[in-house]
Amino acid sequence: MSICLLLAWAWAQPPSPPGEGSVQEGETPGVVQPPAPPTLEQIWAKQTADVVLAETVARRKIGDYAGARRRLDHLSGRGELAAEVLYHRGILAEVQEDYGIAEQWYQEVAEVHPTSSVAADAIFRRAYCLEELGLHRDALVLVKGLQRSGRWSESDALAMALERGIVELRAGKKRRGIRRILRALDRVGSSEEQSWIQAKARVALVRAQLKEAARLKLVGNKKAARRLKIRARLMASAEAQAKVAFVLGEPEYALEGLLLLGDGYMQLYKDMLDYPPPRSIPPEKHAHYRETVLKRAAVLKLKAHARYDEGVRVAARTKWQGSLTERLKARRAATAPQSD
Repeated sequence: MSICLLLAWAWAQPPSPPGEGSVQEGETPGVVQPPAPPTLEQIWAKQTADVVLAETVARRKIGDYAGARRRLDHLSGRGELAAEVLYHRGILAEVQEDYGIAEQWYQEVAEVHPTSSVAADAIFRRAYCLEELGLHRDALVLVKGLQRSGRWSESDALAMALERGIVELRAGKKRRGIRRILRALDRVGSSEEQSWIQAKARVALVRAQLKEAARLKLVGNKKAARRLKIRARLMASAEAQAKVAFVLGEPEYALEGLLLLGDGYMQLYKDMLDYPPPRSIPPEKHAHYRETVLKRAAVLKLKAHARYDEGVRVAARTKWQGSLTERLKARRAATAPQSD
């Protein structure tokens, strides 16, 4: 057979079916292809639910919210740790400041799994979310109900007392809320136990003191000077509370405290600029008076910028994500000293 006829005959033969000596595209003759790596879902399926849930918490803490949610979805499909999965869905929504969704998850835990180990925590955190949503009276009802519902450890009782004081304060019951917070903080002393609620309570005091300071408007001559001294004392006290919250090592509340302090200094700065010249100063000297006030008040703007800048640096160091970080960055930019 000539070479031309041999080639024509080979060309006309049908290809061998796969597995019978043919080489598939992408394969190398004689080389066995490795099996495809298992998917994450296949890996999790071989792990216990507790291990997957622990990974969920770890992912959430480093800001990998998508990874945490994916693991919770997997656990939901397995039907294991139902109450815990709902509870951690709530925490995941809460840390992303989606308090309305978080509150719904916590409510479901309490209603569907009332005897679970996380039911009381879910009710407590639901109260926190209601507080953030401005539903202070509803939050107060939940906290009071928890306090009456059973015997609690000293640590849990402390947390409930602090949360109740915080909610009372934000609901407008200022004196009652402050007294309750201070009594609870005296009980805990310098302990780091329940540091997050301690920090939150300290920041609540910061907010209340700065709000009271801003309420003292600068009017009149002698009255303005007297009120300015009171505002200075209130702001110094707020600084002291914010420092304690900062030392407790809770990034969220450290950032909120720094943001509140910066805003407090900026409010006083604006109030001083808006204060009209005293009647004793003739109109032709008003411009000079305002220039003098602007120079003296400039230190307040510098202090505000320093608090915002510290907040941005803390957020970067702790890798904290959320609206607090963005607000601190925006205010730092707005108060940055102008270069000559």
